[in-house]
Amino acid sequence: MLRLPRTLVFTLIAFATHPAAQGQLLSMEQAVSSAVEKYPTIEAQRAALAAFQASDRVLKDSRLPNVRLHDQIDIGTANGLSGSYFSMGMIVPTSGGRRPENRMDLTSGNIALATADWEVYNFGRFKAEDQLVSADIAIGQAGVEREAFLLRQAVVGTYLDVLWRGRILQIESRNLARADTVSKIINNLVSNGIRPGLDSSLASVELSRARLNYYEIDEGLRRSFLQLAMLTGRTISELVIDTTFHEQALVGVPLDLQVGPAHPLLHYQASLLSRQQTEVGVIRSAALPRVSVMTAAWARGTSLDLDNNFGPLGSGFGYSRTNFLVGLAATVNLVDFRRVKSRLQVQQFRIKEADTKLEFERMKLENTLASSDSVMSIMRQALRELPTAIRSAESAYKQRLSLYNNGIENILGLTDAMQLLTKVEKQAVDVQRRAVELRLQRAYATSDFDEFFSFFRRP
Repeated sequence: MLRLPRTLVFTLIAFATHPAAQGQLLSMEQAVSSAVEKYPTIEAQRAALAAFQASDRVLKDSRLPNVRLHDQIDIGTANGLSGSYFSMGMIVPTSGGRRPENRMDLTSGNIALATADWEVYNFGRFKAEDQLVSADIAIGQAGVEREAFLLRQAVVGTYLDVLWRGRILQIESRNLARADTVSKIINNLVSNGIRPGLDSSLASVELSRARLNYYEIDEGLRRSFLQLAMLTGRTISELVIDTTFHEQALVGVPLDLQVGPAHPLLHYQASLLSRQQTEVGVIRSAALPRVSVMTAAWARGTSLDLDNNFGPLGSGFGYSRTNFLVGLAATVNLVDFRRVKSRLQVQQFRIKEADTKLEFERMKLENTLASSDSVMSIMRQALRELPTAIRSAESAYKQRLSLYNNGIENILGLTDAMQLLTKVEKQAVDVQRRAVELRLQRAYATSDFDEFFSFFRRP
């Protein structure tokens, strides 16, 4: 099987041509942790969770008793008239005796008021609201877990892209070295008249093609490397990845994994469903009576005397009468029962929607797991075949090169052998990549990444 160094510094491959040590090696698990710790989408989800948690305090504060203090000193006229009306918040109230004429004499008055009201019982609405806030907090927590899970997938995918592109770049580098060696041998033979000039031209074409392939892979590697740096919050100069890869472990039988309710994607959908179900209690309690304790005390003064005669304005600035009132009130709006019935019908559809999404998410994960397991055995057979294929291709290339040097083989046979070796080496990487993708699918479907990460851990 193709053997590669356990640690490759892709920064040097992509951005330099001489060996150097820059920064600490970043493993796949460390890259995931770094992204989860710093990436903006995770921070946004954590802020949303903090908002849900803070709303619990807001809800409890809204249930505190209302205590209002009020004091005012007024100067104006006092012409009263019998009759009822709706003030609509626009008519200024006036308290005064009824007189046959309208007088513009001024009166003074002083009034102080203190009131308190407290909703002490509402047949379970407070409890239902608390449960709804708890459900919102659970959604926020599940949202953070879900975002971390999806971000882990993005980091792992980008990390693997860097790994595979780095391996392909090594293959192209070896192919370029072979093409350069063959070109020098052929040019030497052509110069000595042993081989025709056409061989030199074909060798030059093969060398140029090898260079173009190398440049293309190098460009893709740079892009993947930049993407990984962005995800992990590191600069290119700091990013040096650990490319430890135990490819032999892929041949082993995978662990028996199952899709469970703790999966972040399922947990998030289940939290949404629970929230919709919890809201049913809030809707039902909205129409129930509300029992409140109310108290009020007030003091008043006026410049009008007991016979409704106008007195000195200064006499109205004190208090001459005090009162208090304590009461227990129950309030219910009968039309709310009809409104609640309509809202419950809407909420049932929302519950059905959330439940359907949960089942669909579970089905997708189970199908992903079943799909990967169904082809796993075939992929393990392909992995076992790789060493034989690579050895055979290397042997064919060496034999063709030897035959060409001895004048038995032509240039076309040699280039075919060289291209075949490169193709088989790339195919080996592709098989390994697909085998890793199957293991990643199983980890994604079950949210169990321990076995997957073990393929890339250093001993």
